[in-house]
Amino acid sequence: MPNLTRLGLPGDEQSWAALGFTVTDGRVRIGAVDCVLGEAAWGFDETHSAPEVLGIRHLESTAPASDWIPAHPNGVTKIDHVVYWVPELNEAVTNLTAVLGIPPRRRFFPRGPEGPEMAFYRVGEPFLEVVSSGRPPALVGAAFTTPDLDATIAAVRAAGGPIGDAKPAVQGGRIASVWHGHLTWGIAFVTPPSRNTETASRQRD
Repeated sequence: MPNLTRLGLPGDEQSWAALGFTVTDGRVRIGAVDCVLGEAAWGFDETHSAPEVLGIRHLESTAPASDWIPAHPNGVTKIDHVVYWVPELNEAVTNLTAVLGIPPRRRFFPRGPEGPEMAFYRVGEPFLEVVSSGRPPALVGAAFTTPDLDATIAAVRAAGGPIGDAKPAVQGGRIASVWHGHLTWGIAFVTPPSRNTETASRQRD
């Protein structure tokens, strides 16, 4: 199975430190993913065709991934999912399946027939949430998993980050979103259901 091992995040060190992340030399390690600040991009540990067809800059590995995972003040343990907008889902699924070498786990309308059709790929710890948007390909956001959402909200506010209150998440559990103007990127913190952590991803599996 291909793994998302690198992720480019928009913004600077101050912006991500304000969200309670430990940032060192423009880099953030979140679970199994090494993140570099500057612009949205991604990198996988294996690809089966040229990733450029996906319309997103592919980050090549320049150094061995560190085994050290810092403890972030916000309590985040991993990336839950990355949101990938595509102009048309059929073509995107064809291209992603060719590049990653795997089909999507599921493809459906999670917000009902009035909402966009989505496809979900498991790429290591995170999911790719592929959204039919009618717009050019873009990485537009990410959600981060935390075991204690209330503590995360308090830590982000203490660091000066703008974050909303917790509310029920569509996929189960709870979610709190960062105000979009902070980085002009969709950022949320999520806690899966306490009784069964599998419930949070069952619809996507």
